[in-house]
Amino acid sequence: MNVLDFVFPKRCIGCGRIGRYFCGQCRQEMRPIPSHESICPVCEGAAIDGATHPKCRTRYGLDGLTSFFHYDGIIRKAVKTLKYRLISDLATEFISLVPLSPSAWILRHARNDNMVLVPIPLHQARLMERGFNQAEVLGTVFAERLHIPIKTDILRRTRKTTPQVEMKKRKERLENMKNVFNIASDAHTHDRFDAAILFDDVFTTGATMRSAANVLKRNGFKQVWAVTTAR
Repeated sequence: MNVLDFVFPKRCIGCGRIGRYFCGQCRQEMRPIPSHESICPVCEGAAIDGATHPKCRTRYGLDGLTSFFHYDGIIRKAVKTLKYRLISDLATEFISLVPLSPSAWILRHARNDNMVLVPIPLHQARLMERGFNQAEVLGTVFAERLHIPIKTDILRRTRKTTPQVEMKKRKERLENMKNVFNIASDAHTHDRFDAAILFDDVFTTGATMRSAANVLKRNGFKQVWAVTTAR
């Protein structure tokens, strides 16, 4: 504990109790996603370890999906608090609660020297408005936990889109994410990596992840696995 904790004490995101961002009682209300609730990132049907179904696989598609928590209750509050208010040490405490056990793929490949974590980027205009990218903040802590590199100079968002959460219809969300990403022209580090963890805060329709994976695979990545803190 440092002096700032006395001046600006941490309060539980859920109940406001002083001490931690996630008090013991509110942590009990979190709903981790067990392995038997893993889904295919394409059709969203049940899938072993979240691996994309053989019938859903495409050459430039996602290889699978791992999401750690259901997006409700204190998890929803934590994501929104980080997204719009940036409490940086909240990200560290949040990721410390992530159970790694649901992702057999991550555990098998996390020590692979050719793996890199790539956070979903914001458009430059939105990044300037907000001042930070929540996927990068959370992804940095997660990459440290897995002891793998994180690269923010590989993937670039080329146009500013309507936030997916503001779009109610699935068809609109899918259309909104077409041709949104490309490989940064000045990025050469992706040549060293074969596999990528594509990281974001929340999985909804998966349109964002699939669009980004398409670009990564067309530019040399052999495996791209989506990871989100919540779904």
